[in-house]
Amino acid sequence: MALQGNLDDFSLPEILQLISVQQKSGVLKLTAGDDVAVVFFEAGKIVSTRDRRRNARDPLKPYLVRTGHLTEAQLKQIETIEAESRRELTDVLLSGNYLSSDGLTQALEHQIQDTLHQLLTWKTGSYHFSGDSRTVPKFAVNVRLNTEGLLMESMRRIDEIVRYRETLSSPAMVLRPKPLAMPPKEMSPQERRILPLVDGLRPLRDLVAQSKLVEFEAFEALHHLLDLGVIEVSLGAAPAKVTPIAAEPPPVPARRTANSFLAFAVAITSVAAAFAIAFWVTPALLSRAARAAAPAVVAVPPEIALVDDAARVSLALETYRRVRGEYPPDLETLGVEGYLPAPMARAAARLYQYQSDGATYSRVLR
Repeated sequence: MALQGNLDDFSLPEILQLISVQQKSGVLKLTAGDDVAVVFFEAGKIVSTRDRRRNARDPLKPYLVRTGHLTEAQLKQIETIEAESRRELTDVLLSGNYLSSDGLTQALEHQIQDTLHQLLTWKTGSYHFSGDSRTVPKFAVNVRLNTEGLLMESMRRIDEIVRYRETLSSPAMVLRPKPLAMPPKEMSPQERRILPLVDGLRPLRDLVAQSKLVEFEAFEALHHLLDLGVIEVSLGAAPAKVTPIAAEPPPVPARRTANSFLAFAVAITSVAAAFAIAFWVTPALLSRAARAAAPAVVAVPPEIALVDDAARVSLALETYRRVRGEYPPDLETLGVEGYLPAPMARAAARLYQYQSDGATYSRVLR
């Protein structure tokens, strides 16, 4: 079956449903300007959104880095191995123990779902489906996903993200843990991953980037935590429009009369008197008052000066316990795992004696 046309006339959901119902095998190529994407089918099931002929644009690579499966350095090593050995990416990932077979299978399924979600936002472009089973690629790990199930989930995400953005309306807004709020015992993996990052300092854009989640998953987790009252908005977006301060009307010039000169003379005298008071009388009075009211100078201990930081350390400890079920072995762990900025965690480790038995902790100033 050959099928081609414009997305303006035949939408992508309709194309996917047609291929699924007729259980066709082949490749669907989508083009929108400079953007090109492919979806491979086997008997109506989606098996891949990766084109081996366009290795530089393999959507699996940025997905693995964005979600924390690989680092940028590891990806460069893998690409070097690919170029020298001409082996396929999934083969390199498995043979190099970068991912397990189960981990790679799960990553492929989630990457396909994320790619399909992005493709369904395309409103213009062209499509071409070639019904040839010989074009379906074979990888070291293969998946076969229900097309209609993926389509329904993607449509749900498109609807829900609009609702989430009404609350999480600006990438600069800041969220913080709600005082005395207890996280629920049952949290999704996405919520467990992003909750420790909500510290009242990171803007929304950093929460999404550092959570190692795709954008929709991060927004969904944060929105649910807001609904549960676990977190709250600390600093929202700036208002769309700022009401300007009304300008004062220009002064109405007074009519010149014979009394104008008298008023001018009085004003000059008043200014001179005020000048004299400011330079001679006021400094003397202020000096006497300052000597009488000034308290004795007391050096402020650094522990007291850092009371805000101490409260943040305590909050991070409680957040860690609620998420992990126990307190960390040491304070520096809070920085390593993202519960506190690393410099603050190291400073707290130097400043405080910390002891934890897993269920409780004690803190004593050095």
